[in-house]
Amino acid sequence: MAPDDITGTIPLIAWHHTSLAVDDLAIASAFFASVFGFRTEFKETGMASQIAGITGLSGLTCDLAQLAHPDTGQRLELIEFHPPRGVSAADKRPLRPGAAHIAFVVSDLTTARVAVEAEGAVLLGAIVQFDEGPALYCRTPGGAFLELKEMKML
Repeated sequence: MAPDDITGTIPLIAWHHTSLAVDDLAIASAFFASVFGFRTEFKETGMASQIAGITGLSGLTCDLAQLAHPDTGQRLELIEFHPPRGVSAADKRPLRPGAAHIAFVVSDLTTARVAVEAEGAVLLGAIVQFDEGPALYCRTPGGAFLELKEMKML
């Protein structure tokens, strides 16, 4: 059966949020607010029993914020995990299984690159040309991974 022929068995009601693990919640939140205009809708520090329970990792705590974009309504959740002893810190590149990034389409990749670098983002590799247009990966202040894409108009 081809992927396009598959129908889901669980009906989705809505896409609630996309979540990224970060090294520093305050710095990451400030970056997404300053560069893209996200606004904090919810914030909790010191979450313990709920995050340990949902992840199955006893002793895990976190600080988290849910941000919303005023134009798109898209929710971005940033989580700063505080793992228990013996659990390693996050990788510095999005290479391990389960590592995540978000991708934003921008009208001018060069201008967007300058803007995110001015706010402290670090380019991970080079700008790469894909069929639909050029793209880049960067690591944001606070430790999230971000892709910026300039799409060809169809």
